Amino acid sequence: MLSVRPLYLLLPAVALIGLLLSAMLIWSYRPAEDTGVAGAPTPTAASGSTDGAPVSSPSDTPTEVPPTPGPSPSPAPTNGLAKQALPESVPPAELTGYIWPVRHALITSRFAPRDFGGFLLVGGQEIHDGLDLATHCGNKVRAAHEGTVLYAGRNFDPFFGYWGDSEAIYARLERLGRVNDQPIVVVIDDGNGYRSVYVHLARADVEAGMAVKAGDFIGLEGATGFATGCHLHYGLIRMDGGWQDLVPRLERFGYPLKVRERVDPLKVLPWGDEFAPQKLRDKVFGTLSPSPSPSAPPELPNQ
Repeated sequence: MLSVRPLYLLLPAVALIGLLLSAMLIWSYRPAEDTGVAGAPTPTAASGSTDGAPVSSPSDTPTEVPPTPGPSPSPAPTNGLAKQALPESVPPAELTGYIWPVRHALITSRFAPRDFGGFLLVGGQEIHDGLDLATHCGNKVRAAHEGTVLYAGRNFDPFFGYWGDSEAIYARLERLGRVNDQPIVVVIDDGNGYRSVYVHLARADVEAGMAVKAGDFIGLEGATGFATGCHLHYGLIRMDGGWQDLVPRLERFGYPLKVRERVDPLKVLPWGDEFAPQKLRDKVFGTLSPSPSPSAPPELPNQ
């Protein structure tokens, strides 16, 4: 018959060993965080988002492909004058709304070649770039077209449409103390892509920013600047027109080499207007008292 005492000693040892094994199993088992799928791996910062969005494994993430480059823009030509944009303004012959800035004037110089005082260089010839109209000193000068005054004074060159900086012109005169050598000028934006310039005024009676209508008084006819007598030099600048060459000798006085298109005012001003020069009116309407034709035979006296 077996003794009962050894069994009493064996049972506690077996129970202790079972408890130790259970504790080891519990300690080694760590359940995954709840991701909606039992046993799913816990996402990490390196493998995806933690804001609740689906997380893709590194193998599922598409590789970023750089965009296909488009065609490279054409480089700007080194010579900005090589290709000129077509003007948006209407041609000079289609302009309307212009009147004579000086009434019943005498044309003393046209937009044409001349031997002295030329401004443009066209075909190797110096060109006077405006229309000189003379009446008498102090006569009223009027706006030839409605628009907005851009400038009135002697430092007008920045408004003349040069290719490049024209400040050197006035800076040179300031340095020499000769700013009064410049004429008094009014520049008006005509609102149609063109600018009207009124040069050699004795006085300007408008200021920058003023709106004017055709016929409004803007100043007095004078002889400021290099003028041989009182007159108005009236010019038209097509601000989106082509570039024209200046007379080369002007470069040493600070003038740029190119300027926007100058337009002959006689292509724009109405020849038949009541205030036009009489010679132009005669060409439109004929002379008031025509001379007899030189080919007509003389009348014989009565016999």
